[in-house]
Amino acid sequence: MSESLRAELRALPGFPPDMPDFDAAAAPADPVELFLDWLHTAIDAGIRQPHAFSLATATAAGVVSSRMLILKGIEDGGWQFASSEHSRKGRELTENPQAAMNFSWLDLGRQVRLVGRVTALSDEESEADWLARPGSDGTTNRDWRLYALRPVEIEFWQGRQDRHHVRHMYRPSA
Repeated sequence: MSESLRAELRALPGFPPDMPDFDAAAAPADPVELFLDWLHTAIDAGIRQPHAFSLATATAAGVVSSRMLILKGIEDGGWQFASSEHSRKGRELTENPQAAMNFSWLDLGRQVRLVGRVTALSDEESEADWLARPGSDGTTNRDWRLYALRPVEIEFWQGRQDRHHVRHMYRPSA
């Protein structure tokens, strides 16, 4: 890396002093409760697409890829998203059902990272999700699949201006 790029990157502003406070010792026992609190804070702050997250998947050989998706819901311990079964991510999830999600609300200095096993949900649930999409014309899409990541690890991260960032880890039973 060139020294000029390194200097330019180091000169970029860090976190502002007015970020939300997070006391990990006072966090609720249920990670979904904390996630919903942080999500609603992001919504109230006007963060664009606060339900967007990066999904990382890997082939059976361990070749990793990631892309942005939209959270569809959280039901029965599963964090739901959807895609074509025949897309790259669909094929990778068939080969290797382990994945990671990362929500990032930069203006709040917050991230939530989840790691776990992904399962494909039923044809009925997938069809209902397809039909509920904005702009749906009422026709079905047999390639559309609703998935659920059931986390074995959830990390909440709150950035701080002084770089003493706060991490809080949950390890729900698998």
